[in-house]
Amino acid sequence: MIRNSIFLIAVISLLVLYSSKDIAAQAAATVPVNVTVNGALVITDASNDSMAGANPTINVNLSVTPDLGAATVTGQANFRVRTNRNAWRLTAQRTVSNAGGTGLADTDVSLTVAKSAGSTGNANAGALVAPFTASTTLNSIPTATSVDVVSGTAKTSTAKDGANTNNYFQVNTTYGVAPDFFYTPGTYSTTITYNLVSP
Repeated sequence: MIRNSIFLIAVISLLVLYSSKDIAAQAAATVPVNVTVNGALVITDASNDSMAGANPTINVNLSVTPDLGAATVTGQANFRVRTNRNAWRLTAQRTVSNAGGTGLADTDVSLTVAKSAGSTGNANAGALVAPFTASTTLNSIPTATSVDVVSGTAKTSTAKDGANTNNYFQVNTTYGVAPDFFYTPGTYSTTITYNLVSP
């Protein structure tokens, strides 16, 4: 009887360990940002601002554990805009997402957009357009057409800066996923293309 009880406890312990390992599996949400450039308007990678990254691709990889009560996992893709045009727009369009078996939906991935500028840049050169004036979700960026993210009404800088270190208008994008017990391992993916358009 005691031997049977020990065997039963051992089997239950193994089952618990196996279940715990399965629950802790990682579900990855991947949000690559593909930045393109139109005409004389330039976008540069904020972390590579020598103008060599004038058409950068910035990848954001968010890995979440299927769990409840955990903090939102976030990642950033920040880029800089330069133009001497007095009228310009930053637009965004998204590819149809692939849930990759994760159980993630477009509304599960949050998006926050903010703007800043260097010491010789002009943060007031452009204003965020709703719904990007507040935290939103990826479904705010359509897949069939583009949507305005920033409306530009002035040059991004009035001072020359040969090193391109201070004359930028920066767009800061933050993506996030809140862990959920029902997510499963896999890769959610979509591609967001930001374009500068003038006027």
